[in-house]
Amino acid sequence: MTNKSDYFFLNIKQMYSGFGKPAQIDEEIWAEVLEPFELEDIHKALKSYRKGKNGQFVPTVAQFKEYLYPYEKRVVKDDLPLSPERYLMEEDIKRGQCKYLFPVYVKAVDYVFNVKVKEAVGEKVFRDFTLGKKYRTAVDYGLFADFDKILDMVYAEGKKHEQGIAKKS
Repeated sequence: MTNKSDYFFLNIKQMYSGFGKPAQIDEEIWAEVLEPFELEDIHKALKSYRKGKNGQFVPTVAQFKEYLYPYEKRVVKDDLPLSPERYLMEEDIKRGQCKYLFPVYVKAVDYVFNVKVKEAVGEKVFRDFTLGKKYRTAVDYGLFADFDKILDMVYAEGKKHEQGIAKKS
């Protein structure tokens, strides 16, 4: 969780006594939604939501987003492609160097996010990273520099796995 999601969940717990700990995926979703906003804006949105017609119920992400958008987003949004897998594959296609299908790119990006980023920042710091933070860190640390090698490694591991399954059958 992030500072902003911690603040949000602390307030929600105080406002709705029956609120339990959300699932990890929900925590990540909330952290990503709240990332662009200041704590003051989150506070104002919580107050507005509580005063509204649905205020007696814990908000869903979709409901609460409506209360956040009147506030100016002060954090500068990155100009990163929405799908690094698609972007990297399209760049390889443009250069005539695309050897693998899209699922291999997905696994390779996942490897960068979950292995290389963890190695770069350490496990303790990595635990609090959202998907967006992993992406930003991978780009900032230049972890896509050897992406061709990562693609080859991921493809080779996939082939080994397939051969192991075929032998067991």
